[in-house]
This record gives sequence, structure tokens and C-alpha cells, in this order.
Amino acid sequence: MKSVHLVCSPDLIMLLSRSLEHEGYVISGKHSTLHSFIRGFSSKEVDSSSIVIIEGGAGLSTPVKSAEIASLMTLIRKYLKTTRLIVQLDPALKTDIEFIRTMVNMNIHDLQFTTEFRGEELLNWIREKKTTRDYYSILGKKKRLFSFKGSTAAPAPVQPVEESEQAAARTVDSLARPQPAASPRTAAAPAGVRQAPSSGAGGGGVTPRPRPSARTEAPATDAGTLESLERSIPVESQQQPSLAGNERILGSHVPLVIGICGAGGEEDVGAAAFLLAAGLADLGWKPLVCGDNRPEISSLEQIVFEGEQEDSTSTMFEYEGVTFYRRGYTWDISELLASEFTHIILWLDIHQERKGISGLELWWNSQIPILIGNGAMWKYELLKEKLNTLNPYERKRCRLLLENGHQEVLHMLKKDLPEIQAMLMPAHQDPLYPDKAAVEWVMKLLSVQKKLIRKQTMLWAIAGTVLLVTLLLIGIGFSFVPQSR
Repeated sequence: MKSVHLVCSPDLIMLLSRSLEHEGYVISGKHSTLHSFIRGFSSKEVDSSSIVIIEGGAGLSTPVKSAEIASLMTLIRKYLKTTRLIVQLDPALKTDIEFIRTMVNMNIHDLQFTTEFRGEELLNWIREKKTTRDYYSILGKKKRLFSFKGSTAAPAPVQPVEESEQAAARTVDSLARPQPAASPRTAAAPAGVRQAPSSGAGGGGVTPRPRPSARTEAPATDAGTLESLERSIPVESQQQPSLAGNERILGSHVPLVIGICGAGGEEDVGAAAFLLAAGLADLGWKPLVCGDNRPEISSLEQIVFEGEQEDSTSTMFEYEGVTFYRRGYTWDISELLASEFTHIILWLDIHQERKGISGLELWWNSQIPILIGNGAMWKYELLKEKLNTLNPYERKRCRLLLENGHQEVLHMLKKDLPEIQAMLMPAHQDPLYPDKAAVEWVMKLLSVQKKLIRKQTMLWAIAGTVLLVTLLLIGIGFSFVPQSR
């Protein structure tokens, strides 16, 4: 059954209902605000098999903030994990690259930046099921999520250029993403676009099926807090265990997502991931390392759990200030974005298949995609051939870290491929225990500073202040006690 759930203002609900019902769609439910839509999860008012058309600012104060929309979309995706969401947004958000990246990372691809609603265009929205490929030309520009001193502006996006015939004929594995067959479609695309198999816009020849009564709801008077909305989501719908009891949802402090992978597959990517995470922990931040199936993480599990690997209640563990997702547990990027961690390091293998989003897609959609390459001189030509499978636009965006490299290799690389950001990895005996030089290297690479106030330090400072004040009051009290004769 072709059913649609509407989350729009009352006037827009009337307009869209008329257009969709005329084309044979069934309106399975109606909500006038995003908050009331989320509350409807607890009462089973939302059919997860329906297409959900959402007005991005429904029930929100104007001007609508992108962080507020992302927060609510995180809660919606937490319940509707696989439901197709079509989101109408203000055209001004079309230039907010990090907002678009956040939505794409949550598998929300059907974004329509318009304030106009024409029946024909609305049907094209449903016909055109977008994917990550539709945003390849947009997600290149990177904007810092943390405003630290010393951070540099991201390079302006340039148009991708076609690979040369020589690069296309190379036998090395390509690091480039598969290019879309056509340019990204717009909301006003012609009616002859391809039909998505999971949905369609019924024409006049389709006989409407019996329509269930649609649920309607008056505009909510109290929007409530995001925490109360999250508590209203049914517990049984959350298939993944909560992140260490975390109750914070996506807001203004979004974790910085770092994707890290090897150029050829033989590099020690784990050492680089651990070094970055340990350096961030030493600086006072709270990093999380996620790997799909890594024996190195299992070794740390044995140390932390002392043989209790079968403990099904723990999805992650902490070691030397760094939190790791346990081996064998699947993680969801939308839940990670709603976590309390400051940095999320995705340890990926782009040359192997994985469940859900491919490693290559996750790597390119991360805020900082990092490539680990072998910097040995005798492997330089192979490394350069792999980098040549990327176009200049893609080489400019990713960062290359050279293990076993030296200044001569770095000089040659910058001469042959000047647009790529390449650095030498520091020497280290154990990446989980970086020295001062390695920590400073992490600061330079990620443009972060040392966190001045840590939670534990603040608690000790408060306890010390209370103790000092107590001693002073006791001393003052003794000074006023009259001496006995």
C-alpha cells in the first residue's frame, strides 16, 4: 500500500493531502509539529512502512536553526531506522555543508531546499529516491565544528574533473568513489525520472485501495524538552543498546567524525587510530574508536574485562582514557552522532564490504577523512598510483599520513601532488602511550587545543574549595570563643 505520513503545518497538510490522495496515495497519519510526531512513537501512531514527508520547520520558532532540526531528526531516526524521510528545508540551509553531512550520515538523503509546494514537484520528490551520490558535489567543503585558535579555513570546493585515460587504465585498486551517472537532481526535475522500486507516484490508472482513517492532531502547545521527547520513544524500539547510559541528544556540540583507512590495505591503520585517540584523551577530550572486526580491540578487551568477553551488557569499554566499541558489536552512525563523545574515530577498511553503509561511503562522509600510506621510498610509485585514482578535488579534501616515511618522500609527494595535505607520522613505541611530541602532532593535525577544564579536575577543585572554606569557618569560630578564666 502506498501510504504517506505528513508532518507539516495544518494548512500545508490540507494542500498535500489533496494532491496525494488524488494520485492514489493513502494518508496514514498527520502531525502538525515535529515534537508531536515524536511523541506519537509511544502510542504507535506512526507506521514505519509509510513514507514520511516532513516540513523542516514544523512547530519550530523562526528563524529555524539547523542544529535544532538535526537534533529532532536524530530522535526520529532513532525510532524510524529504515523509514524513508523526505524533508523540506529552507533554501538558506543549502549552503550549510555540515548540516547536510549530518543528515546524509543519518541516511536522510531526500532533502528538498524549497518553500514552494506544487503537486507535480511533490510527486517528483517521491519518485526520485536520492542516495549519497547525489551529494558528492556538495560534501567536499569542510567547516570546523569546533572553533579553536589556529584552525584554518577549509578550501573552497572545486568542480570534480574527469580522470585521465592513463589513470583509469591503472591496475591498482581505486580509492575514488563511484561517480553518479548524472548531475544531482533538483526538486523540479521532469516527470520522466527513474522510478524508485520502494515507492512511486500512482497515476490515474491505479485504483485507490481502502484508506484507513488518518490520525490528526492539534498543534502542540508545549514543545517540551528534547530529553522528554527522547524518553517518550518506546524502549523496545531501540534495538541498539544505549551509548553508556548517554541521554544527551544531538545539539550544538556535535562530535567531530574522523574517518581513517589504509591506501592499500597493508598499512598499520590501527596504530594511527590509537595514536590519534590517545593524543585526544591526553588533551582532555573524550574520543571513541569504532572498528568493525578488529583483533587489536579484542586484545584490549581481554585486558579490561579480564576474560569476560561474553558480557552481553557492555557494548564498549574504556582503556587509558579512550573508549572503544567492542569487537563484534555493530554500531550506528546516527546514534554515535547523538553521543556524549567529542571525537568519533571510524577505523574503516574501504577495500572490503561491510554491513550497512560501505566503508568508502563512511570515510568520504566524515568531517576529516584520513588516509594512511606507506611512505617508504621503494613503495613511492605504488602510493602515487593509488593517489592518482582520486581527482584533485578529492585529493584536496583528504589528509595523507605517511608511516615509515621521511622528509625526502614528503618533498617528492608535495611536488608531484601539491594539492594533497600530507604529513609524516611521528615515531612511537606504543600508540596508546604517546609522548609529548606525538601529542603536539595530534594537536597540529586536528587543529585542537588542550582542554583547560576537565570534569575530574573541576570536581577536585570544588571539593578543595569546600574543604578550604570549612577550615576557614572553623578557624574563625574558634577565634570568637571567649577564653575561660
